[in-house]
Amino acid sequence: MKPAPFTYHAPTSLDEALGLLAATPDARVLAGGQSLVPRMRARIEKPAVVIDLNRVAGLDGLAVDGGAVTAGAMVRQQTLVEDDAVFAAHPLIRRAGSHAGFATTRHRGTIGGSIAFAAPWAELSATTITLGATITVRSASGERRIAAGDFFLGPHETALQAGELVTEVHFPAAAAGTGFGFAETSPRYRDYATAAASASITVAGGTVADARLTLLRAAPAPLQVDVASILGGRAVDEAAIADVVGALADLDPPSDIEASGRHRARLARTLTARALADAWEAAA
Repeated sequence: MKPAPFTYHAPTSLDEALGLLAATPDARVLAGGQSLVPRMRARIEKPAVVIDLNRVAGLDGLAVDGGAVTAGAMVRQQTLVEDDAVFAAHPLIRRAGSHAGFATTRHRGTIGGSIAFAAPWAELSATTITLGATITVRSASGERRIAAGDFFLGPHETALQAGELVTEVHFPAAAAGTGFGFAETSPRYRDYATAAASASITVAGGTVADARLTLLRAAPAPLQVDVASILGGRAVDEAAIADVVGALADLDPPSDIEASGRHRARLARTLTARALADAWEAAA
């Protein structure tokens, strides 16, 4: 199928893009197009106006400073995955980001587009939460910063308000002694994740000083699990992991044509154990 007719704009500055979005707040924004374009071709989405950000200057900057990573919204996913300085600062970005589609789609897909689209299976969404990222959004009336943990509200639903664009994602430097783990399963190679777990563990004095866990497809939005209260002050051994897995007994993921909620809950527990074990090994 072909997309329904629409008006196309290709602004060259952020102010121009924000002005267009303010004038037509129901317009769809085109970044990498790896999600929006197929949905338009299938007429799942039929926007009257499309605003293409690919010619907007200043949205593709990438900087690593003191272990902190700041990525403009139009930074391509593959750029994040391949960048050695980003990997040295936050290995999780490469480990999780390499599961995002194929290299071909990652060369077009952007970090801002992935976050704003908020697909339930988006690995970069889980990564931003696990790493405590801050998402900067702009509108014609101003700018605000949103903690990644507060940004994702449900499938394709975010804290973005009418007229706002994601412009930047900031990942703070990881504490010394922090290790990361990521585990995912999908029905076919590089298909959408059936379930995934993203974890970080900070070790001090041989025990856990801090821990984070984010699950994908275990709830309508990326699910933050309070594992610090379970693992704090402990070594991450089989008993500790079993305690975390036990705390996930009441998971109730949604079912769909790909998998039942019961199956996803089992996968979430298995992947949690793997991600935590990997994070502990990397940190210890």
